[in-house]
Amino acid sequence: MQISDQDNQRLHRKLPIDDDEKILGVYRHHWFAYASNWAVGIIIVIIIMALAIALTSIVGGDNGMAQHRGMIIGIAASFSVLILLGTCVPVYLRSQEQVVLTEEALLQMLQPSLFASKIDQLNLQHLTDVSVRQGFMGTMLGYGHITVETPGEQDNYEFYMLPDPHQVAKAIVSAHENYNAALQAGRVHTTIGEPAPAAAPQIDPEQYQQFLEYQRMVAQQKQEQAAGQNVTAPEQPPAAYPPSASTDGAPQDSSQPQ
Repeated sequence: MQISDQDNQRLHRKLPIDDDEKILGVYRHHWFAYASNWAVGIIIVIIIMALAIALTSIVGGDNGMAQHRGMIIGIAASFSVLILLGTCVPVYLRSQEQVVLTEEALLQMLQPSLFASKIDQLNLQHLTDVSVRQGFMGTMLGYGHITVETPGEQDNYEFYMLPDPHQVAKAIVSAHENYNAALQAGRVHTTIGEPAPAAAPQIDPEQYQQFLEYQRMVAQQKQEQAAGQNVTAPEQPPAAYPPSASTDGAPQDSSQPQ
């Protein structure tokens, strides 16, 4: 699925993906997802207006409701307008939801409310299976639900009412296979499964100063030995340092033959 350069730049700014990561496809809800919301709102409006007209028309013109027929129908019409305006909210929220497939990840952009958004991200390496479900209406109209299964105890990813679900599932599986092939060929680097780097050892400042003082004493002793002077061997280095670090440059034992 081709996307415009403007949408490509917008998605790269909004989504947690690299600048050089290619977007393979963007998928939105099927038109029936919006039509179903409008259908519910319109049915409620029809019911309200029908009740208002029925209550003011069933009995003769002498009853109280019939005398205020215009006001009752006006109130019902006002409620109907509010209901239609309220229907715009879920339609707008659904229009902001989309599934984005890249070379390395599968992302779902959700809009739970007018002032909140949510982005779910799944690395293609963690994808184990993709399944498609279609009911009677989905088969007739060409939409379906996609489930992306993940290993272990991770939650599966559900994408509802997508057009051409089998083509979308095929694109996801193809991207997963290409990404795994790139990992095995070394074209893509990943840190998944690698051990965490070892923490750097902590050095006590006081012990480090003692170690430096010992090194200076060793250097001074070597100079005095070179001059033929008899000197006393310095104390051993601090025990906190390993033998490989503390014995470098240490003097020979005076009991050993020269």
